Amino acid sequence: MLIVDLINRDVASENETKKSMVTMRILYLLVFAAFIIDVLLAGVEVIDRFPYRIFGLLAVNIIFFILTYRIRTRMAFILFIGFILTWTISMIPCFGWSAGMQNYFIIILMLCFFTVYDRSLYKFILSGSVLVMRILLILLFGGTKSVASISSICDKLLQITNISTVFISIIIISYIFSREDNEAESKLMKYNDQLKKEANTDRLTGLYNRRRAEEYLQELKDTGYTGAISIAMGDIDFFKKVNDTYGHDAGDVVLKKVADMMLENCGDNSFISRWGGEEFLLIFKDVNGDDALVILEKLRRTIQKNTINAESSEINITMTFGLTEYNIKKDVEYAIKEADEKLYHGKSNGRNQVVY
Repeated sequence: MLIVDLINRDVASENETKKSMVTMRILYLLVFAAFIIDVLLAGVEVIDRFPYRIFGLLAVNIIFFILTYRIRTRMAFILFIGFILTWTISMIPCFGWSAGMQNYFIIILMLCFFTVYDRSLYKFILSGSVLVMRILLILLFGGTKSVASISSICDKLLQITNISTVFISIIIISYIFSREDNEAESKLMKYNDQLKKEANTDRLTGLYNRRRAEEYLQELKDTGYTGAISIAMGDIDFFKKVNDTYGHDAGDVVLKKVADMMLENCGDNSFISRWGGEEFLLIFKDVNGDDALVILEKLRRTIQKNTINAESSEINITMTFGLTEYNIKKDVEYAIKEADEKLYHGKSNGRNQVVY
């Protein structure tokens, strides 16, 4: 945890982003570790030939790491570019072109876009400069052999070490600078989903609301669905009397319990919405009128025989339903109106029934 705290320590300068400095500290540590591994793989001969160069660059790496706690982002970025450029040019003769030191320029390219908070034109100019330096390296050092006698196995291990360091660096840079954006986008998506759910849901019962029910029927029509669709309009009998007798809080409990019973008894192919007040619209997809009648009769009997406990009172209710088959060629409003007319007929003729 000590190394994590060390890396995450804030910068001394005001109005400076810690994220960029943390990134460069990690990169310095990765480069330092790769450098040590490279030297060990290359062997004592490299150290004997270039002791000042090797230990000098290691010291500069440590000093620049420490400076990230004191200097501003722009200066830290410039120093890092200078270090990578110097290190690459100095180490290619030591380890050879095949060791892949030149690949560290990819890290600079990534930093140009993520740590430089300037106009896009400036970022592209910097990136172009990195490309020019990379081309110059090819012209100056392409095919250079190591001054030390490095076995083919160690040469391959050098390549693996350096390319792995570059890849890990790219992953870290991408993760650090995209994490907040991804988290913000994820939160925004969840928030939008929540808003959409709230816009389509009745708060009291948790059922779909009238707006969403109308949209659902229109969606079925727009997609050219040709299967069976049954529509029912249901209404709690004498609901006003429930509110007057037991209070509106008890009435809310009744609405919730009725909604729960509908969800439990109507099956997976049902779309249940609170139409308004004590009215509910039920849509049965892939269910013809006869089968919908069976479902509604079962629901009606369940509601009739269940006692609802609300506000220290036991309340018994019944419901009346009007049922129709929806012809996709007709208007949505016509089908709902037909179901509503059958509901009215049931209300006028004794209630507690399904009119089909």
